[in-house]
Amino acid sequence: MTPDRHALPWSWLYRPLKARRASLLVLLGMSLCATLLALAPPLLTQRLIDQGLMAGQFDKVVGYALAMVAVGLASLGLQGVIRLRHVRLSATLLLSLRRALLRHLLRLPRSRWQARGRGDLMSRLDGDLSILQGFALDSLLSGFSNALGLIGALAMIGVLNVQLMLLVALLVPLQWLWLHLWRPRLMARQQALRAHSGEVSGFWQDTLSHGQWWQGQALEAPRLNLLQALGHEQMRRLLAVRLVGYLSDLGPQLLTALARVALLLGGGYLVIEGRLQLGELVALLSYLAMVMAPIGGLIGLYGGWQRARVSAERLAELFAEPTLPSPYVGRRAPASGDIVLRKVSFAYAGQPVLFNGLDLRLGQGDKVLVEGPSGAGKSTLVALLLGLESPSSGTVEVGEVNLETLSRRAWLKQVAWVEQHPSLIRASLGDNLRLTAPGASDEQAIAALDRVGLGSWFEAQPQGLATPISDHGHSVSGGQRARLALARALLSKPRLVLLDEPTGALDPVAARAFDAVLDEALGQTTRLIISHQGEHFASLDRRYRLLDGRLDEVGA
Repeated sequence: MTPDRHALPWSWLYRPLKARRASLLVLLGMSLCATLLALAPPLLTQRLIDQGLMAGQFDKVVGYALAMVAVGLASLGLQGVIRLRHVRLSATLLLSLRRALLRHLLRLPRSRWQARGRGDLMSRLDGDLSILQGFALDSLLSGFSNALGLIGALAMIGVLNVQLMLLVALLVPLQWLWLHLWRPRLMARQQALRAHSGEVSGFWQDTLSHGQWWQGQALEAPRLNLLQALGHEQMRRLLAVRLVGYLSDLGPQLLTALARVALLLGGGYLVIEGRLQLGELVALLSYLAMVMAPIGGLIGLYGGWQRARVSAERLAELFAEPTLPSPYVGRRAPASGDIVLRKVSFAYAGQPVLFNGLDLRLGQGDKVLVEGPSGAGKSTLVALLLGLESPSSGTVEVGEVNLETLSRRAWLKQVAWVEQHPSLIRASLGDNLRLTAPGASDEQAIAALDRVGLGSWFEAQPQGLATPISDHGHSVSGGQRARLALARALLSKPRLVLLDEPTGALDPVAARAFDAVLDEALGQTTRLIISHQGEHFASLDRRYRLLDGRLDEVGA
């Protein structure tokens, strides 16, 4: 999808800037002061030479020298304050933008999460947001300072000598044209390098995520060869960036050198003729450098806008995705009552109908199994009960109240979801257990571990609840991951527990043991078990088979 460039998501970029406009104005004011201070040293140097050295007035030499020291110290102090305030404002802005995008992502329907790769989302969250934030703040301040520096330096040259100001002013459009010619080429090569860097990152993600499989298939050599090819291509693109960057900088450097020679010749002639003082010539040379330097920055502002526009278009694709209603809007969820799917039909966009008039009732304390082949829609059924998808027709009801009218956050406080691949994060054991119950005490967390049969395992951990858990829980076994997810569910004290393929990673003996743990730990809590291994579960109240969009009871 190509978004409308006139409908880019600038509003969420503007809002955090507006909220911090006072800090931004202070920073701009300080930049103005820093620019004015930067214009003072050449003028002081001119006065020191002409009114001190050339006039034989040592006291004035000392005075102007001390003034230069004072200006230098003031400039250094101001630059330090500007940098600290800039870093603070920049980091705050980036965090605000990331929060806005993450809030949007967390409200996407489940189907949209599945449609986008993790690497793609990470590149937008990290790379594109950083580029936008850099343009919104860094480029704004840089452009402001460069424009002030250019105007101020030209004005100071005009104060010293109007004819030489006109000579220098003629060089400004020449440098502008040169950079305007080469900067787009440089930007195109930088974008190509960035795109290839994404491929290299993808290579490392694939390699590290599936390292044992590559080892087990003796595929080390092909991976090394692919890395070699990627490395050579990255080097080729990097050399292209360096070459075009050199050519881009060559013109301004030559123009600056020619301008300096012309200024020395013209200014030297005027000094000899007595129409210009030596100190003024020295100051003119300093101001010349201050004229030429900002032009590259102002041209870079155009390049920054181009990069920011590309990033904005990529982010606009995400913001164009339809989202679920806010989880905080809606009625409070009833504390009791049956959970009912009534004549529910559902289909993903552009896909055949998945459910057609599906009915299901979950009463208090029921243990219900839904089994079916892969692709039948078992996980989608869980998503409907969680409120992460909405029926095409029919209703999901909680205590005779339509789920879509409830606050999703309030409803999910009553529901625990144990996934097929439990979501364990890189954190301590205690932090993982408290993800859905942050107020749970250590005693409650340990009791939950004991209830799911992990008491002995926990006692063998020397760090206790501080035991580190790796990404995705790879530091524990599949059975332990399932039980940790169940212990986390117990801490939230739910009225409904949804278990999506909870025994998928377990052997038959371990699966039946896990089912026994479910019965003992959950007691009269309502349970809906989604599985294609129905033989592992006993003491069911009802058992259904999901096939061809229908849910048929097959006995308990």
